[in-house]
Amino acid sequence: MSKVFAPLIFTMAVALLSSCATLRSFTPGHDSFEEGMASFNQGQFDSAIQHFRKSTLENPNSAQAYLYLGRSYISVGRWKSAIQPLRTAFRLSPHEAKDEIMNLIVDAIFAAATNYPRLGESGASDKDLL
Repeated sequence: MSKVFAPLIFTMAVALLSSCATLRSFTPGHDSFEEGMASFNQGQFDSAIQHFRKSTLENPNSAQAYLYLGRSYISVGRWKSAIQPLRTAFRLSPHEAKDEIMNLIVDAIFAAATNYPRLGESGASDKDLL
């Protein structure tokens, strides 16, 4: 009797494990995020920005999408644009990632202030940060 159930149990285990592996691709924004990561890793940061922006629209709770959107903006020198997605990534991220994200935010703010001195003036508005 166990000879009959062993192949059945094995087949069910394989089916369960393979379904868990594909489950992640059904997460909203996952495909856009993966395309963004491919572009990011190839140094195609403008393309990565578009994919990460799409991923954040599809899944507004994805800390990773916001983090890599901010990192992509930094990579193309768009320091001001990096600040808001990094702030969102910080808010959404688990505690362990907050130090890394905070360092990126500080870098982006200092670089933006250096490259855009008007940010430090009293007349600078919030829209200057976007």
